[in-house]
Amino acid sequence: MSNKLIRPSQQGSQRITWDDVPNPTAEVTAFESQNNFTLPNDYRRFILNYNGGRVYPCMFKYTVPLEIYPSAEPVTFLDPLYDWAFAMQIWNGEIYPGSNPPNMLAIGSDPGGLQVLLSLQKDSFGKIFTWVQSQESWGAENNDTIYPQAASFREFMDSLYDNADKDAYEYWHRPGLAHLERKLEI
Repeated sequence: MSNKLIRPSQQGSQRITWDDVPNPTAEVTAFESQNNFTLPNDYRRFILNYNGGRVYPCMFKYTVPLEIYPSAEPVTFLDPLYDWAFAMQIWNGEIYPGSNPPNMLAIGSDPGGLQVLLSLQKDSFGKIFTWVQSQESWGAENNDTIYPQAASFREFMDSLYDNADKDAYEYWHRPGLAHLERKLEI
C-alpha cells in the first residue's frame, strides 16, 4: 500500500481529532467471540489502528452494472470507511433493518448509497463486495444481489486512485484538517 493518507471522520459538523477516536479493540474481540471467527487480518489491523476514517486517494471503479447504478462511467468516491460502532449498527439491523445482505459487514460507502461490504461468509471470507443499498427485505427482487469488488480489503485499498484532474484530492482534502492527515499503514 503506497502513498495512502487517512484522517478521522467528522461526526456531523463536529470536528474530531485522533484523540477523540474510540479504541474498538474490546468491541471487535467481543464480536469475533460471539460470532466464532476472527476478522480478516488486513481489515482487523485497519479497524484497530484507525477505527474508520476518510482515505486518500479515494476513487474506485465499481463493479455494479451501470444500468443498476448509473453514472457516466463506473467510478465513485469511497466516503467514508465506517467506524466500528456504525458498522455494528448496520450489522445489528439498526440501520436498513432486514435489508442487509447476510454475513456481510458494511465497512464503507460512496456518497450515493453504494455500500462496501466485507464478506464474513465461509465461501467468500475476506472478499470485498459492493451492494446498492435498499430498504427492501434482503432476497426481494430489487435487493438480492451483491457484486464482487476485490479479493481482500488490502486489494480494495490498493485499487483506490486519483485521476489526472485530482478529483479525489479535491473531494477529500479539507485545508483546516491537514494536521489530522496520517500515512495509512495496514
